[in-house]
Amino acid sequence: MLSKRNSKSEMKRKLREYFAAGVRLVWIVDPRQRTARVYATVDQSVLIKEGQSLDGGAVLPGFVLPLDELFANDES
Repeated sequence: MLSKRNSKSEMKRKLREYFAAGVRLVWIVDPRQRTARVYATVDQSVLIKEGQSLDGGAVLPGFVLPLDELFANDES
């Protein structure tokens, strides 16, 4: 979950660290924009918007989370 303090360079560094450690899927959720960016690799991502859902793909088969549900109680 992004906070106001996260910089782009910090998030890129974290992505590299996560994938270097063996992580296969990263979601960066931006509550201010009400979006999520899904990374399958450091350089490959898809933007998910309200009305769409996060899914676990091959990493978490069957997992689905609609962004509308995620942001339903968000007051930011």
